[in-house]
Formats: sequence, structure tokens, C-alpha cells
Amino acid sequence: MTDHRAGSTDENAHTEAMAHDAIAITVAFDAIAFDADRALAPHRLMPPPEEIADLTDRLIAHGARLVGVVKTVPEAEHSVRAKGALKDWYDLTESGPGHGAMANWVHMRAMARMCRTFMDYLREREGRGRP
Repeated sequence: MTDHRAGSTDENAHTEAMAHDAIAITVAFDAIAFDADRALAPHRLMPPPEEIADLTDRLIAHGARLVGVVKTVPEAEHSVRAKGALKDWYDLTESGPGHGAMANWVHMRAMARMCRTFMDYLREREGRGRP
């Protein structure tokens, strides 16, 4: 006789995987927010070109992960901001930054704003605002 109170092994594995994903996303939100804050620092605190390149690469990776999560939500449930951020994200990642240090800085900042928008949207869906 099987004891159904504990659930099946598949259900337990799924529950554990979901809990792990929730913890990983929370940790990632902290890292993403840290990078976005650095990217969005005032002009007088503009990072050197090497850091801009590094931050841009990290923000692209963060954004791709966030887009993947946002896309798991049915499109009909996307907020207007999330829809706009997705469009902007695809435009930014397809076109690249342009030429010159200022263009790289502006592009990095736009990527950071998209990451923040995706995080805000996902937090709102979870019922919690920005910390």
C-alpha cells in the first residue's frame, strides 16, 4: 500500500526544483539590482570603458535570463510596461550600442533600465514591490 500523504517522488522533485528556482531568482535579483544601480550611476560617476563593457555583458546575461522568465507568463497577462520592455529589449540587443564611449554608456544604461523593468514586473506578479 502506498502512502499518498507525502506525495509522489516526481511531485517532491518538482516542488524542490521550484523552491531552488525561487531562491536562485531572489539571489539573482540582488546581483541584477547591484549591476543596474552601478550602470545607472550619475554621469559624474561614469565607469571607465572597460567597466562599461563588463557591465554591459553582465546586463545582457541578466536581461536574457529575465526575458526567459517573463516569456513563461502568458502574453495576455503582461503589463503594458512589460510589453514595452520586451520590445525595447529586442531592439537594443539586435541593434547594439552604436559608436563611441558615450553610445556605449547610453546603451548600458538602457539595458539596466530594461532589467529593472523586468524585475519590477516579476516582483509585482509575486505580490511584492521593489525592496
